[in-house]
Amino acid sequence: MPTSRAYSFVAASLIIYLFGNQTQVGWLYVVAALLLGVVVAGWWLNRNSLKNLSGKRQVAQALEDDLYEGDEVHITLQLEKQKGAASSLIRIQEVCPLAAPDSPQRRTQLFIPMLAHGEPATFEYQITVDRRGVHTFPPLVSESRAPFGFFKRSGVLDVPTKVLVYPEVRPLKRLELLDRQLSAQVARPRAGVGYEVMGVRPYRPGDSPRHIHWRSVARTGTLVSKEFADEAQPGLSLIIDVFAHPYPTTESKHTPFEWAVKAAASIGDYARTRGYTLHLMGDNEVLATPHGAVNEMALLQYLAKIQPTGKRSLTHVIGVQPTQNFAAVILPYADKQVIEPLIAMRQRGIEVLTVIMDGASFPVNSVSSAAIAGALRSADIMVRELTFGDDWAGQIQ
Repeated sequence: MPTSRAYSFVAASLIIYLFGNQTQVGWLYVVAALLLGVVVAGWWLNRNSLKNLSGKRQVAQALEDDLYEGDEVHITLQLEKQKGAASSLIRIQEVCPLAAPDSPQRRTQLFIPMLAHGEPATFEYQITVDRRGVHTFPPLVSESRAPFGFFKRSGVLDVPTKVLVYPEVRPLKRLELLDRQLSAQVARPRAGVGYEVMGVRPYRPGDSPRHIHWRSVARTGTLVSKEFADEAQPGLSLIIDVFAHPYPTTESKHTPFEWAVKAAASIGDYARTRGYTLHLMGDNEVLATPHGAVNEMALLQYLAKIQPTGKRSLTHVIGVQPTQNFAAVILPYADKQVIEPLIAMRQRGIEVLTVIMDGASFPVNSVSSAAIAGALRSADIMVRELTFGDDWAGQIQ
């Protein structure tokens, strides 16, 4: 694309040519031809200025490979010319999705005076990871006006980089739900080696023939095995509401849902360190929850990716999935419809802790948790209300 400088030179060349035509002074023709020739040479040299470029990006943390919200990370971007003549006067815009939206490192303008084959240009910068999630760096926007600034050539250079950031995990000193009694004193209703039949499931190679449920075999024509409750140790069901409630729109990371994810991560971490098996419950249509007990990495990966885009309310999720002896229900939105299912869960003998985000206390106001918290407490359900501005880990304990 021609720049204003190119138009100026062409206009000057035309004016000088007209003067030369009127005065018949020979050197004016020469000057006009030189000006126009410089513009043509600029176009010829500019046409390949952004070709054969490649790049690579590395995101590294000082102590470990896993990234958590709030970590300091070092990012290295390297650009090189694969072949052909050297390129010059290249401007690059680097957009870093890991940085906060208002951070200076969110958009960085880079300039490369000269980029020759075999002589890569390297840029390094440090940022603080703003929030959890799966972050993909967008393509680099490049521009060159080499060599004389007569033409501007633009392009995009894709340097594929995808980064998974885990939510912030703050260690809990205690959790009333799990500290009431020793874990060995309670049985957990999950599949395992025991005597109480929980249900049936498809037959798997290695299952004992004594565990085949013959009535189901006669009815369906396929082999079906019984599932027994594991009476060795209790478990915790971590239940997260991911329904698409009418949350206020904001670019801030300080939202009820983001705080709910952090609370879930800390509760799951505490349960794991206390020896409880951890099971996740959520809307599988949004993001499939792992089957059976989950380890630390499975929990963090799930919480890093989950978003509040569900089409099924938590009421339907609770009703279709088995629950362990203990249940921690995380409510980023004070939905009164979950009161009855939680009371029913408590009446079945399940110890329930409900962690509710007080949306009215957040920078962009949402729904207050006061009404639902009072109703649950009156039904003998443990409730923790998390208000913005305070230590959310301390409020859970």
